[in-house]
Amino acid sequence: MTQPQAIRQHVFQDIRRRPDGSIDIDFYRADATALRNRVIRDTFRLVALTMMRMLFKQWRRRLMLLANGR
Repeated sequence: MTQPQAIRQHVFQDIRRRPDGSIDIDFYRADATALRNRVIRDTFRLVALTMMRMLFKQWRRRLMLLANGR
């Protein structure tokens, strides 16, 4: 089993840093912005698809009513 100290060192090795040793906040900010934009785009697509399905169901129901003479 790995020691807690070794786990902590491994986790902190993945942090992106600048040459002076400080954390590269701009990299993480850009990454978060890209992720946020992807979530917004995916949500918009899901909502648009749901609206199109709903309109298609209503259109199909009206056609069925017209075909049955109502």
